[in-house]
Amino acid sequence: MTQSQVVETISTIIAEELEKAKKSNPFFTRFPESAQPENFKWCMHLYHLSKHFGELLKLRWERFPDVEHDVFSTHYEEEKDHAEMLRQWMTDLGLDDPEQSFPNYETEDFISLQYRAVSSMSENLSLLLVNSTAEGYAHAMYLHAYAILKRAGFTNLEYWEIHCEADEEHSNVYHHIQDMNDQELKEAEHLVRYTCRSLDIMLASWFK
Repeated sequence: MTQSQVVETISTIIAEELEKAKKSNPFFTRFPESAQPENFKWCMHLYHLSKHFGELLKLRWERFPDVEHDVFSTHYEEEKDHAEMLRQWMTDLGLDDPEQSFPNYETEDFISLQYRAVSSMSENLSLLLVNSTAEGYAHAMYLHAYAILKRAGFTNLEYWEIHCEADEEHSNVYHHIQDMNDQELKEAEHLVRYTCRSLDIMLASWFK
C-alpha cells in the first residue's frame, strides 16, 4: 500500500468522523457562550489531558530517538508548557486549581489510549493516532472554542489561540508516513476509528 493510498484512506475516515462530531457532539453543539467562570469547570478534564499529553510526547521522543523527521522532538517541546498555561487561565477565572481534581473516566480512557499509541505501537500508528487523529480533532476543537470565547468577551486567550495554530501543524504529518502493507493499513483503519470514537465519547462527557 503506497503512502498516497494510506493518506487518502485514513484522512477520509478522520474527516468523515470529525464532521459527524461537529454536528452532534455537545462540545460543538452546546459549548458555553457566556463569560461565566462556572461554565468552564469542565476544563479540569482538558487540563489533565494536556498534562499527560506532554508526558506521553516525551515518552515517544525517547522511544524513537533516531527518526528522520523532527516531529517527535518539536511536538514535545511545543506542548510541554501548555497544561500550565491552561491551569493559569482557569485559576485567573477564579476556578479551582485543576491539580486538586481528577479527570473523569472517559478522559482517563482516552489518555490511556494515547499512552498505548506512543509506548507500544509503530512509528506510523503513533503518527496517525496521536497527530493525524487526536491533533486533527484538537485543531477543530480549539478553533470552535476560540471563536466563541472571543465573542463572549474573554480577553486572555493566549492558550486557546496558540492551539488554533499549533494543532494544525501538529496534525499535518501524512508526508512522514512510510509505506504500509494491507494488513498494517487494516490495523490503522481500525485504530483510527477507535481513536475517533474515544475522542467523541470524551468530548461529549465534558458537557454532561
